[in-house]
Amino acid sequence: MMKPPAAFAGLEDLLDLGHGGGIDMRPTLLRVLTDLYLQRPTHTPDDERYYTELALRLIDAADVAQRAALGARLAGYPSAPRPVLLRLANDVIEVAAAILEHSPGLTPADLAAIAQERGAGHADIIGRRPAGALPAMPAPPPASPPSGKAEASELAELFFAADAAERRLILINLDYAALAPAPAPSTQRADVWRLESATLQHNTEIVLRELERTLGLARTQARRIVDDGLGEPIVVAAKAMEVPADVLQRMLLFINPRVGQSVERVYQLAELYSEISVDAARRLVAIWRDADVAESKLTRYEPVTWRTAAENARRALSEVSRRPALQHDGRLRSRGHER
Repeated sequence: MMKPPAAFAGLEDLLDLGHGGGIDMRPTLLRVLTDLYLQRPTHTPDDERYYTELALRLIDAADVAQRAALGARLAGYPSAPRPVLLRLANDVIEVAAAILEHSPGLTPADLAAIAQERGAGHADIIGRRPAGALPAMPAPPPASPPSGKAEASELAELFFAADAAERRLILINLDYAALAPAPAPSTQRADVWRLESATLQHNTEIVLRELERTLGLARTQARRIVDDGLGEPIVVAAKAMEVPADVLQRMLLFINPRVGQSVERVYQLAELYSEISVDAARRLVAIWRDADVAESKLTRYEPVTWRTAAENARRALSEVSRRPALQHDGRLRSRGHER
Protein backbone atom coordinates (compact mmCIF):
# COMPACT_ATOMS: atom_id res chain seq x y z
CA MET A 1 0.00 0.00 0.00
CA MET A 2 1.27 3.42 -0.83
CA LYS A 3 2.68 5.51 1.97
CA PRO A 4 0.18 8.12 3.20
CA PRO A 5 1.04 11.72 2.34
CA ALA A 6 2.44 13.80 5.19
CA ALA A 7 -0.83 15.70 5.53
CA PHE A 8 -2.51 12.47 6.60
CA ALA A 9 0.11 11.26 9.03
CA GLY A 10 -2.22 12.08 11.93
CA LEU A 11 -4.72 9.52 10.66
CA GLU A 12 -2.43 6.56 11.32
CA ASP A 13 -3.54 5.98 14.89
CA LEU A 14 -7.12 7.09 14.30
CA LEU A 15 -7.69 4.67 11.43
CA ASP A 16 -5.92 1.65 12.85
CA LEU A 17 -9.28 -0.05 12.69
CA GLY A 18 -8.56 -3.33 14.37
CA HIS A 19 -11.19 -5.91 15.04
CA GLY A 20 -9.81 -7.89 17.92
CA GLY A 21 -12.58 -9.27 20.06
CA GLY A 22 -15.43 -7.21 18.60
CA ILE A 23 -17.36 -6.30 15.51
CA ASP A 24 -15.14 -5.42 12.57
CA MET A 25 -16.23 -1.89 11.70
CA ARG A 26 -14.03 -1.48 8.64
CA PRO A 27 -16.49 -2.66 5.95
CA THR A 28 -19.19 -0.34 7.33
CA LEU A 29 -16.78 2.58 7.47
CA LEU A 30 -15.73 1.87 3.87
CA ARG A 31 -19.37 1.98 2.76
CA VAL A 32 -20.02 5.24 4.63
CA LEU A 33 -16.80 6.80 3.29
CA THR A 34 -17.81 5.88 -0.27
CA ASP A 35 -21.28 7.34 0.26
CA LEU A 36 -19.64 10.60 1.22
CA TYR A 37 -17.25 10.57 -1.74
CA LEU A 38 -19.95 9.91 -4.35
CA GLN A 39 -21.93 12.97 -3.30
CA ARG A 40 -19.69 15.20 -5.45
CA PRO A 41 -19.14 14.88 -9.22
CA THR A 42 -15.52 16.07 -8.93
CA HIS A 43 -12.92 16.36 -6.19
CA THR A 44 -9.84 18.37 -5.32
CA PRO A 45 -6.51 16.51 -5.24
CA ASP A 46 -6.66 16.53 -1.44
CA ASP A 47 -10.17 15.04 -1.50
CA GLU A 48 -9.02 12.28 -3.83
CA ARG A 49 -5.91 11.48 -1.80
CA TYR A 50 -8.02 11.36 1.36
CA TYR A 51 -10.51 8.90 -0.09
CA THR A 52 -7.85 6.79 -1.82
CA GLU A 53 -5.74 6.42 1.30
CA LEU A 54 -8.64 5.44 3.55
CA ALA A 55 -10.35 3.20 0.97
CA LEU A 56 -7.18 1.22 0.31
CA ARG A 57 -6.75 0.73 4.04
CA LEU A 58 -10.30 -0.46 4.56
CA ILE A 59 -10.93 -2.47 1.39
CA ASP A 60 -9.05 -5.59 2.46
CA ALA A 61 -11.42 -6.02 5.40
CA ALA A 62 -14.44 -6.30 3.06
CA ASP A 63 -15.63 -9.67 1.82
CA VAL A 64 -16.16 -10.51 -1.86
CA ALA A 65 -19.81 -9.38 -1.92
CA GLN A 66 -18.93 -6.07 -0.26
CA ARG A 67 -16.02 -5.46 -2.64
CA ALA A 68 -18.24 -6.34 -5.61
CA ALA A 69 -20.84 -3.82 -4.43
CA LEU A 70 -18.10 -1.20 -4.12
CA GLY A 71 -16.87 -1.97 -7.63
CA ALA A 72 -20.38 -1.66 -9.07
CA ARG A 73 -20.79 1.76 -7.45
CA LEU A 74 -17.42 3.10 -8.61
CA ALA A 75 -17.62 1.63 -12.13
CA GLY A 76 -19.86 4.40 -13.44
CA TYR A 77 -18.28 7.21 -11.44
CA PRO A 78 -15.93 9.38 -13.57
CA SER A 79 -13.96 10.69 -10.59
CA ALA A 80 -13.13 7.30 -9.07
CA PRO A 81 -9.42 7.25 -8.10
CA ARG A 82 -7.24 5.09 -10.36
CA PRO A 83 -5.45 3.26 -7.48
CA VAL A 84 -8.82 2.09 -6.13
CA LEU A 85 -10.06 1.13 -9.62
CA LEU A 86 -6.88 -0.85 -10.31
CA ARG A 87 -7.11 -2.59 -6.94
CA LEU A 88 -10.68 -3.71 -7.71
CA ALA A 89 -9.97 -4.52 -11.37
CA ASN A 90 -7.22 -6.94 -10.31
CA ASP A 91 -9.45 -8.64 -7.75
CA VAL A 92 -11.39 -11.87 -8.27
CA ILE A 93 -13.73 -11.87 -11.24
CA GLU A 94 -16.87 -11.19 -9.18
CA VAL A 95 -15.32 -7.96 -7.90
CA ALA A 96 -13.53 -6.91 -11.07
CA ALA A 97 -16.37 -7.45 -13.55
CA ALA A 98 -18.17 -4.11 -13.25
CA ILE A 99 -14.93 -2.10 -13.29
CA LEU A 100 -13.51 -3.95 -16.28
CA GLU A 101 -16.66 -3.65 -18.36
CA HIS A 102 -17.81 -0.13 -17.54
CA SER A 103 -15.25 2.08 -15.81
CA PRO A 104 -14.05 5.05 -17.89
CA GLY A 105 -11.14 5.48 -15.50
CA LEU A 106 -8.99 2.66 -16.90
CA THR A 107 -6.73 3.25 -19.91
CA PRO A 108 -6.19 0.75 -22.76
CA ALA A 109 -2.75 0.08 -21.30
CA ASP A 110 -4.31 -0.70 -17.91
CA LEU A 111 -6.76 -3.11 -19.52
CA ALA A 112 -4.07 -4.85 -21.57
CA ALA A 113 -1.91 -5.35 -18.48
CA ILE A 114 -4.83 -6.72 -16.47
CA ALA A 115 -5.83 -9.14 -19.24
CA GLN A 116 -2.26 -10.43 -19.47
CA GLU A 117 -1.71 -10.78 -15.72
CA ARG A 118 -5.15 -12.04 -14.64
CA GLY A 119 -5.98 -14.39 -17.47
CA ALA A 120 -8.88 -15.40 -19.67
CA GLY A 121 -11.75 -14.58 -17.34
CA HIS A 122 -10.73 -10.96 -16.97
CA ALA A 123 -9.82 -10.73 -20.68
CA ASP A 124 -13.30 -11.96 -21.69
CA ILE A 125 -14.99 -9.23 -19.67
CA ILE A 126 -12.65 -6.58 -21.08
CA GLY A 127 -13.69 -7.79 -24.53
CA ARG A 128 -17.27 -6.78 -23.83
CA ARG A 129 -16.37 -3.13 -23.63
CA PRO A 130 -17.53 -0.99 -26.57
CA ALA A 131 -14.96 -0.42 -29.27
CA GLY A 132 -12.98 2.78 -28.83
CA ALA A 133 -12.84 5.00 -25.83
CA LEU A 134 -15.75 4.88 -23.47
CA PRO A 135 -17.54 8.22 -23.02
CA ALA A 136 -17.52 9.54 -19.54
CA MET A 137 -20.55 8.21 -17.77
CA PRO A 138 -22.67 10.59 -15.76
CA ALA A 139 -22.13 10.68 -12.05
CA PRO A 140 -24.56 8.49 -10.15
CA PRO A 141 -27.28 10.27 -8.23
CA PRO A 142 -26.61 10.91 -4.57
CA ALA A 143 -27.10 7.87 -2.41
CA SER A 144 -30.65 7.56 -1.20
CA PRO A 145 -30.82 9.05 2.26
CA PRO A 146 -31.59 6.59 5.00
CA SER A 147 -35.11 6.92 6.28
CA GLY A 148 -37.19 5.43 9.03
CA LYS A 149 -36.39 3.54 12.15
CA ALA A 150 -34.33 0.74 10.57
CA GLU A 151 -31.78 3.09 8.98
CA ALA A 152 -31.50 5.28 12.06
CA SER A 153 -31.03 2.15 14.15
CA GLU A 154 -28.17 1.08 11.89
CA LEU A 155 -26.43 4.43 12.33
CA ALA A 156 -27.01 4.36 16.09
CA GLU A 157 -25.63 0.83 16.34
CA LEU A 158 -22.63 1.82 14.22
CA PHE A 159 -21.78 4.49 16.79
CA PHE A 160 -22.34 2.38 19.90
CA ALA A 161 -20.42 -0.59 18.47
CA ALA A 162 -17.41 1.55 17.51
CA ASP A 163 -14.28 2.02 19.59
CA ALA A 164 -13.05 5.42 20.75
CA ALA A 165 -11.08 6.25 17.58
CA GLU A 166 -13.94 5.18 15.32
CA ARG A 167 -16.48 7.19 17.33
CA ARG A 168 -14.33 10.28 16.96
CA LEU A 169 -14.19 9.74 13.20
CA ILE A 170 -17.97 9.41 13.04
CA LEU A 171 -18.47 12.58 15.07
CA ILE A 172 -16.04 14.54 12.91
CA ASN A 173 -17.91 13.42 9.79
CA LEU A 174 -21.20 14.40 11.40
CA ASP A 175 -19.75 17.82 11.99
CA TYR A 176 -19.83 18.37 8.22
CA ALA A 177 -22.93 16.33 7.37
CA ALA A 178 -25.81 18.13 5.68
CA LEU A 179 -28.56 16.79 7.88
CA ALA A 180 -30.81 18.76 10.17
CA PRO A 181 -29.69 18.68 13.81
CA ALA A 182 -32.24 18.03 16.50
CA PRO A 183 -33.80 21.30 17.67
CA ALA A 184 -31.91 23.06 20.43
CA PRO A 185 -33.20 21.91 23.82
CA SER A 186 -34.55 24.65 26.06
CA THR A 187 -31.87 23.96 28.67
CA GLN A 188 -31.96 26.25 31.70
CA ARG A 189 -29.37 26.69 34.42
CA ALA A 190 -31.62 24.70 36.73
CA ASP A 191 -31.66 21.78 34.26
CA VAL A 192 -27.87 21.65 34.21
CA TRP A 193 -27.75 21.84 38.00
CA ARG A 194 -30.22 18.96 38.38
CA LEU A 195 -28.28 16.81 35.92
CA GLU A 196 -24.94 17.51 37.58
CA SER A 197 -26.31 17.06 41.08
CA ALA A 198 -27.93 13.74 40.22
CA THR A 199 -24.71 12.52 38.59
CA LEU A 200 -22.54 13.46 41.58
CA GLN A 201 -25.01 11.65 43.87
CA HIS A 202 -25.03 8.56 41.63
CA ASN A 203 -28.79 8.98 41.25
CA THR A 204 -29.12 7.19 37.93
CA GLU A 205 -32.91 7.41 37.82
CA ILE A 206 -32.89 11.21 37.86
CA VAL A 207 -30.06 11.33 35.31
CA LEU A 208 -32.09 9.13 32.96
CA ARG A 209 -35.20 11.24 33.49
CA GLU A 210 -33.30 14.46 32.76
CA LEU A 211 -31.83 13.06 29.53
CA GLU A 212 -35.26 11.86 28.43
CA ARG A 213 -36.94 15.14 29.24
CA THR A 214 -34.25 17.53 27.99
CA LEU A 215 -33.17 15.73 24.81
CA GLY A 216 -36.45 13.95 24.04
CA LEU A 217 -34.83 10.52 24.12
CA ALA A 218 -36.51 7.20 24.81
CA ARG A 219 -35.56 5.41 28.03
CA THR A 220 -33.56 2.78 26.15
CA GLN A 221 -31.33 5.40 24.52
CA ALA A 222 -30.91 7.35 27.77
CA ARG A 223 -29.89 4.13 29.50
CA ARG A 224 -27.30 3.35 26.82
CA ILE A 225 -25.80 6.82 27.23
CA VAL A 226 -25.38 6.40 30.98
CA ASP A 227 -24.16 2.78 30.85
CA ASP A 228 -21.67 3.24 28.02
CA GLY A 229 -18.20 2.24 29.19
CA LEU A 230 -16.25 4.54 26.89
CA GLY A 231 -18.06 7.79 27.67
CA GLU A 232 -18.58 9.45 24.28
CA PRO A 233 -22.42 9.30 24.46
CA ILE A 234 -22.58 11.46 27.61
CA VAL A 235 -20.14 13.89 25.95
CA VAL A 236 -22.50 14.11 22.97
CA ALA A 237 -25.52 14.63 25.23
CA ALA A 238 -23.72 17.34 27.20
CA LYS A 239 -22.59 19.10 24.02
CA ALA A 240 -26.13 19.02 22.63
CA MET A 241 -27.33 20.65 25.85
CA GLU A 242 -24.35 23.07 25.88
CA VAL A 243 -23.40 22.02 29.38
CA PRO A 244 -20.35 24.02 30.56
CA ALA A 245 -17.07 22.16 30.09
CA ASP A 246 -16.16 22.21 33.78
CA VAL A 247 -19.54 20.70 34.68
CA LEU A 248 -19.00 17.90 32.17
CA GLN A 249 -15.58 17.15 33.62
CA ARG A 250 -17.10 16.68 37.08
CA MET A 251 -19.88 14.53 35.64
CA LEU A 252 -17.41 12.28 33.82
CA LEU A 253 -15.77 11.39 37.14
CA PHE A 254 -19.07 10.05 38.51
CA ILE A 255 -21.30 9.04 35.58
CA ASN A 256 -19.77 5.58 35.14
CA PRO A 257 -17.00 3.92 37.17
CA ARG A 258 -15.40 2.54 34.00
CA VAL A 259 -14.97 6.12 32.77
CA GLY A 260 -14.31 8.04 35.98
CA GLN A 261 -11.59 5.74 37.34
CA SER A 262 -9.20 6.85 34.58
CA VAL A 263 -8.06 10.46 34.71
CA GLU A 264 -6.51 10.00 31.27
CA ARG A 265 -9.84 8.84 29.84
CA VAL A 266 -11.66 11.79 31.40
CA TYR A 267 -9.04 14.04 29.88
CA GLN A 268 -9.54 12.49 26.42
CA LEU A 269 -13.31 12.90 26.63
CA ALA A 270 -12.98 16.52 27.72
CA GLU A 271 -10.76 17.12 24.71
CA LEU A 272 -13.36 15.49 22.45
CA TYR A 273 -16.00 17.80 23.96
CA SER A 274 -13.98 20.85 22.94
CA GLU A 275 -13.32 19.44 19.48
CA ILE A 276 -16.82 18.53 18.27
CA SER A 277 -19.50 21.06 17.44
CA VAL A 278 -22.93 21.52 18.97
CA ASP A 279 -24.53 20.75 15.61
CA ALA A 280 -22.64 17.45 15.29
CA ALA A 281 -23.87 16.41 18.74
CA ARG A 282 -27.45 17.37 17.92
CA ARG A 283 -27.29 15.42 14.65
CA LEU A 284 -26.40 12.30 16.62
CA VAL A 285 -29.20 13.05 19.09
CA ALA A 286 -31.59 13.20 16.10
CA ILE A 287 -30.34 9.77 15.01
CA TRP A 288 -30.89 8.38 18.51
CA ARG A 289 -34.40 9.80 18.56
CA ASP A 290 -35.29 8.23 15.23
CA ALA A 291 -33.68 4.93 16.20
CA ASP A 292 -36.19 4.41 18.98
CA VAL A 293 -39.11 6.41 17.66
CA ALA A 294 -41.66 3.96 19.01
CA GLU A 295 -40.69 4.86 22.56
CA SER A 296 -39.98 8.54 21.94
CA LYS A 297 -42.47 11.11 23.15
CA LEU A 298 -41.52 13.36 20.23
CA THR A 299 -42.78 13.29 16.66
CA ARG A 300 -40.65 11.78 13.88
CA TYR A 301 -37.91 14.00 12.52
CA GLU A 302 -36.68 14.26 8.96
CA PRO A 303 -34.77 11.20 7.75
CA VAL A 304 -31.02 11.32 8.17
CA THR A 305 -28.72 11.90 5.22
CA TRP A 306 -24.97 11.49 5.35
CA ARG A 307 -23.35 14.13 3.18
CA THR A 308 -19.96 15.55 3.96
CA ALA A 309 -16.89 17.30 2.60
CA ALA A 310 -13.92 14.96 3.01
CA GLU A 311 -11.40 17.77 2.90
CA ASN A 312 -13.09 19.57 5.77
CA ALA A 313 -13.25 16.33 7.74
CA ARG A 314 -9.54 15.76 7.18
CA ARG A 315 -8.71 19.26 8.34
CA ALA A 316 -10.90 18.88 11.40
CA LEU A 317 -9.20 15.59 12.26
CA SER A 318 -5.79 17.26 12.15
CA GLU A 319 -6.74 20.06 14.52
CA VAL A 320 -6.03 18.69 17.96
CA SER A 321 -7.43 20.81 20.74
CA ARG A 322 -5.20 22.12 23.48
CA ARG A 323 -5.67 20.45 26.83
CA PRO A 324 -3.45 21.98 29.54
CA ALA A 325 -6.25 22.89 31.94
CA LEU A 326 -7.64 19.40 32.39
CA GLN A 327 -4.19 17.85 32.41
CA HIS A 328 -3.24 20.18 35.26
CA ASP A 329 -6.42 19.30 37.17
CA GLY A 330 -5.77 15.59 36.62
CA ARG A 331 -2.27 15.89 38.04
CA LEU A 332 -3.57 17.76 41.09
CA ARG A 333 -6.17 15.03 41.70
CA SER A 334 -3.53 12.33 41.30
CA ARG A 335 -1.26 14.06 43.84
CA GLY A 336 -4.19 14.37 46.20
CA HIS A 337 -4.81 10.63 46.06
CA GLU A 338 -1.14 9.91 46.67
CA ARG A 339 -1.32 11.85 49.90
